[in-house]
Amino acid sequence: MSAWITHLGQATPERRIAQAELGAWLEPRLHPGADRRHFGRFIERSGIAWRGTVVDLLGEEGDRLYPVGAPHADALVRSQLFAERAPDLAVAAVRAACPDGVGRITHVVVATCTGAVAPGIDLLLIERLGLDPSVRRTMVGFMGCYAAVPALRVARDAVLADPTARVLVVCCELSSLHLQPGPSDDDLLAASLFGDGAGAAVVAAEPAGCAVRLGGDACAVVPDTGDRMAWIAGPTGFALRLAPSIGRHLAPVVGPLCDRLLAGTPRDAARWAVHPGGPRILDEVEQGLGLRPDALAASRRALAEGGNRSSGTVLAILADLVREPWSGPCALLAFGPGLSAEGLRLDRC
Repeated sequence: MSAWITHLGQATPERRIAQAELGAWLEPRLHPGADRRHFGRFIERSGIAWRGTVVDLLGEEGDRLYPVGAPHADALVRSQLFAERAPDLAVAAVRAACPDGVGRITHVVVATCTGAVAPGIDLLLIERLGLDPSVRRTMVGFMGCYAAVPALRVARDAVLADPTARVLVVCCELSSLHLQPGPSDDDLLAASLFGDGAGAAVVAAEPAGCAVRLGGDACAVVPDTGDRMAWIAGPTGFALRLAPSIGRHLAPVVGPLCDRLLAGTPRDAARWAVHPGGPRILDEVEQGLGLRPDALAASRRALAEGGNRSSGTVLAILADLVREPWSGPCALLAFGPGLSAEGLRLDRC
């Protein structure tokens, strides 16, 4: 018996802001100690054309949340906005995955690291989608950009344990609620990369729909690198710690992890869905694995067309990949705090 992804979809907010425009808007809001030249380079070299945001940053709402020359909104205001707006984006991703309706759902798995509220998105989805109140729920919280992998793993294991299960997986992130004005370069880099987005998938025992089989998974934690990437709650929302040496630390584990996933399949014979943490990460993965220049085209396209959407990004990449007919293996790979690398093998017949 196997577990299959039968439906995939993604959503970004209708409000889209060009990367250069967003950089110009944020520049006067930077902390007095922030290095504006560094920020300008981060924006210019991000590989991002535009980002989606649930907040009207360029209007009055943006001025209230991120005023010029005054303290920015506190964590309570940002959390309230998450509770108000995350469910709409999550539902939009589900509708994109299942335009004819979700049908019978037995389990809901939700991943997010940009909001912590209760009732959470899992409970709100039951109401919004008209799901049976007895549906089993799992929240995958605060795991960062790789959270889609454990979320899909939970769904796979539920189906393997019970072939009548039908699992809805949703990853939803509202990073625009956590823009930080500096002064650290970590704050500025995060402000230049992250956008809002959601992804959804349905996992079942039958190879229907897009029919992508969920295979084995692999993970690795790089020792003594916990201070290289961290996501920390503070009085003005969540702040990211992001060292420039992340790629160098991950490089020794990525190759062996991918080889375990592919189990003898040559790397150049597989498709790749690699989380676009940033253009530098993609370059280092491509070079470290010896991939052909177009192997990560879908990842670069996702970065350009919405930015780093944290856990929702790899589901958006998969939704893009399955629009075209193909067969064979696909390696899904993502990174996050730890430093951690998580991978999942997918196969399409």
